[in-house]
Amino acid sequence: MAHRRKALLEARADGLRIVHRPGFRPEWVVQAIDLHRANAARGREHCEHWGPGSSVSHVVLRGPVDLDLAVKWNHERGLRGGLSDTLDGSRAARAAAGAEVLASLGMPHPETLAWAERRRLGVVRESFLITRFLAGSEPLPVALAGLRDAPRRRRALVRAVGRCIGRLHGADFDHADLKHSNFLVARDGRVVLLDLDTLVPRRRPTWRRVVRALGQLEAYTVDLHPWLPRSDRARFLRAYFEQSGRFAPRRRELIAEVKAWVEQRLARWEGRDRALHIYYPLAPRATRPRTVAIAVGSRAPGVGRVPDGEARGSR
Repeated sequence: MAHRRKALLEARADGLRIVHRPGFRPEWVVQAIDLHRANAARGREHCEHWGPGSSVSHVVLRGPVDLDLAVKWNHERGLRGGLSDTLDGSRAARAAAGAEVLASLGMPHPETLAWAERRRLGVVRESFLITRFLAGSEPLPVALAGLRDAPRRRRALVRAVGRCIGRLHGADFDHADLKHSNFLVARDGRVVLLDLDTLVPRRRPTWRRVVRALGQLEAYTVDLHPWLPRSDRARFLRAYFEQSGRFAPRRRELIAEVKAWVEQRLARWEGRDRALHIYYPLAPRATRPRTVAIAVGSRAPGVGRVPDGEARGSR
């Protein structure tokens, strides 16, 4: 990448290859992973996200300086997935690289403290991403629902999401999984994009990919927030095209194709059993800390300050 990478250290512990920031000790990585495994074993209500492919929870390592962390566990996904991760880099490694992409664009991003992976016979089996937890943030589905009767703030949020995606596409990067639960809204209204492993290897926003990206967001909007007025959707698109004007001359054609894509996606969703659907986007709920604490045992130098690029975690 064109921008300079932050200095990172490498270690091995508990059968893991660990890449970490100076000052964030490998044993803390192992402790945080163990706490998250315990949360995931307890089930969905103890996690920020809980699904077959990955899970995320909020953990705190107690010490002279408490470490407030989000841990994402990318679960084992078979030989084919393992081989893909071995060739392209584990999902945790790619998420850390994706955060660097956003940093280079000046966009809010998860602050990576460490990532780790476990291999067997040279093949990646599972990986873990540890980021600083963004206290007071809300997933986009929760934030939008809370602003239903606050139109001015809701419109500002809708425009911020449009600018976020437009800026990414305008810089010639495509995020492969733009759904509402992959956005966090910080206390100050900043929109933070998650699941950054989809930015690496680089995918450029072709016409087909832009249709899919905008279509997926609209499908989730219809599913989660059918009350959202058309005027807010227009504000989103204006903000998007302000940042990414590549397809602006074909705006009507793009909107028509997005609409057709959405109709097909909603038809596929008809009749699904929401009670059995474990992904967060289709079952929005109020969030609350689900925290397990453990004593760090020594001071954590260099990780007490939370920079502007902090994020709650990755989903």
